Amino acid sequence: MAEAIEKGEMPERYQRNAQTLRPQDQASLARARVLLVGCGGLGGHVLEFLARAGVGTILACDPDRIELHNANRQLLATSASLGRPKVQAACERAAEANPLVTVEPFPEGVHARLFRGVGIAVDCLGGAAHRKVVQAMAAAANIPLVSAGVSGWTALVSVTWPGETGLGEFMSGPENGSELAQGIPSPVVGFAASLQAAEVIRILAGAPSALRGSLLVADLAEMRFSTVSLQTGFDGIA
Repeated sequence: MAEAIEKGEMPERYQRNAQTLRPQDQASLARARVLLVGCGGLGGHVLEFLARAGVGTILACDPDRIELHNANRQLLATSASLGRPKVQAACERAAEANPLVTVEPFPEGVHARLFRGVGIAVDCLGGAAHRKVVQAMAAAANIPLVSAGVSGWTALVSVTWPGETGLGEFMSGPENGSELAQGIPSPVVGFAASLQAAEVIRILAGAPSALRGSLLVADLAEMRFSTVSLQTGFDGIA
């Protein structure tokens, strides 16, 4: 697919990417391998965006099955998918959205081997318990990590390169603690996932990350957005 795009044979499904993504950018996406850690609320939406953008291979990692309480916010949670492995639903959804991409399912959960041979990893975990571990695995593999977290009407998004401070240090506490206490509204999940996907696509296309070394804090209840440097502190607010 990448070679065809480079020869001027752009698939019709990608033609509306023109101007924002050059043919060489689209070819880079077609060649890319991305690790998606978590196929729940964030992960399902990120999968959708990356598949439709034309990311060639997505490694979908999640040991869980779809439950009814996922339905308020998880794109992969439907009446038909209840009880099924999330990675199976991810494969089927991506195939429907874009048959030109491949999703490789990993239902056994995240482990260091999955980080080998991918260009970037996406942290779509719920809660805080395993984020430091995932960040350490990405650093050991020498790849960037795009992370997000949601609690109530607040979304957190950051991008971390190996050796840098990331969301794993910022978020701490029990698994799903604040999420269960404050709730997880679907618009906030979709918003955070769209920012993650935008960063992934631009990084794969060779553009600089807008959130590298920073934490975007978005309060969707008040529509207030601030950026905090994970190295030096407060940057600004809008």
